[in-house]
Amino acid sequence: MENNQPFFWMNGILATDLIEISSDPAVLNDGGFWAVTTTFEGKYTFAKFASVARGVAFPKVEEWLGLTGVWESTLSQSEYENYVEKIRSEIELGNVYQVNACRILKTEIDSKLSLAPLFAKLLTKNPAPNSSFLRLPDFEIASASPELFISRTGFELKTSPIKGTRKLAETGSNFSEKDKSENIMIVDLMRNDFGRICRPGTVKVKELLRAELHPGLEHLVSDVVGEVSSEVSWGQIFENVLPPGSVSGTPKYTAIQLIAQEEPSTRGPYCGALGWIEGTECVLSVAIRIFWKSGSILKFGTGAGITWASDPSSEWEETELKASKLLSIAGGLRSDRWPFGSGLFETIRVENGTPQLLREHLDRARNSALALGFSVPSDREIFEKIGRLDQIELGRLRLTFGETFQVSLDPYVESKNSAKVGIRDCVVDVSAKAHKVFPYSDNLRMLTDARVDGFDEVIIINQEKMVCEGAISNYVFRIDNLWVTPSLDSGVLPGIIRGLVIFNGLAIESEISASELERATHAFALSALRISQPISEIAGRKLQEDEISKQWAVKLREILQANSVG
Repeated sequence: MENNQPFFWMNGILATDLIEISSDPAVLNDGGFWAVTTTFEGKYTFAKFASVARGVAFPKVEEWLGLTGVWESTLSQSEYENYVEKIRSEIELGNVYQVNACRILKTEIDSKLSLAPLFAKLLTKNPAPNSSFLRLPDFEIASASPELFISRTGFELKTSPIKGTRKLAETGSNFSEKDKSENIMIVDLMRNDFGRICRPGTVKVKELLRAELHPGLEHLVSDVVGEVSSEVSWGQIFENVLPPGSVSGTPKYTAIQLIAQEEPSTRGPYCGALGWIEGTECVLSVAIRIFWKSGSILKFGTGAGITWASDPSSEWEETELKASKLLSIAGGLRSDRWPFGSGLFETIRVENGTPQLLREHLDRARNSALALGFSVPSDREIFEKIGRLDQIELGRLRLTFGETFQVSLDPYVESKNSAKVGIRDCVVDVSAKAHKVFPYSDNLRMLTDARVDGFDEVIIINQEKMVCEGAISNYVFRIDNLWVTPSLDSGVLPGIIRGLVIFNGLAIESEISASELERATHAFALSALRISQPISEIAGRKLQEDEISKQWAVKLREILQANSVG
């Protein structure tokens, strides 16, 4: 399929040979096969195709290589949480009962890039019951929607709203009362919508609150059915049921007004309908979990249903959960320049154009990949993606290996100051510390907390009262005139610089109890980026910074230079 050829695909139906595009729903009454996309704001696009094949796999396309840009959100976490509180205040006033609060993420891409390879990857990595792809001139949508908006067979209509989402790993728990009440609210809304277009007495709740499994997630779903009379046109159906109740709110009109007031950008095709109509047959999905492209801008939407019982931070996390899996497949970085999803990463110091200890970093990544089931590209692929570094005097190179392999390179400004570190008790999963994995949010949160308390880093004390590591550092201490570093058994990441220190006899590996820290006279924080940063204080107790520590740091630098061949 050529990159500029319009076509539509959904569940084995392939439509090609575009005849016309219209915004008038009256054209649907004339028959023929129409691909349908509607915006949340009420704009209709109907594309008529001459050729329709069924039982057809999605066309073969080139491999999706992954995005490299940064995804920017229309709402920050604090702005989104304020939005949730605004909705809760409107609920308290009795103006609304439930509102779906959304945000849009966008990134710049090459305008010639097709989303067809991304959709093919979604079909493999995140198969969904209502997946679909639509390409029209200057516009593409790749959808992994799990939610049926409307199916029609003859005069029977069906809708299956989803409200309630949780991770599959949460096996011991049930859906919350908030999820259930929210689902029931939307079922009532859809019953009312159907009641305006269906014959009296035919609208029924066929199934209420059933669990439905999807890749990595479990959804709470209900089914509402009804019989539409022959006099009702497609235009009347759209007028009475759009936008979908599960992604707007109740009462629908008031919820839509609040959404328009509070969300900083229009949703476009996100939260509209997407699918096909042919005569009195149709399958239309709720257009969620979609990527859409116009020109050089690619967008993705995510949201959560808000009720009085909603917790703002939990609702933000739900939007993250819904977005993370698909954005990890697409590639690209968060605004904090971390990838979506989970995987392995290596942070490498680049000095005078040379990535320091690159071989050691790649060996560690490959060993972890074998243990955890990730893949690491060949050296050639990695070197090609890294590119030339000869203009970099001092930089931070980050390699991430998850659903996609990504590279980011940023300038690095080295601190010339010694560090003050605090002490924090923490329950440590020793087995998890064997690998350098993201999400890295817990470590970064620990570092932020330490800095709020006036420290530059923190020493973590495990549940056995043994010293392990820092938020982003290994440690070496001089205790009783001997340089020691905590053992891996205490819950320590096998850091690259730490390994170099042990191999070259600059320190021995040993368990260090929390009480032994009182006897430490000198200390360094170790990391691949900072190499060795002297510690001036531990929890307010001053350490020595003298010729002993200076000589130790010089020896480490000499060893590093001898080993740093990129």
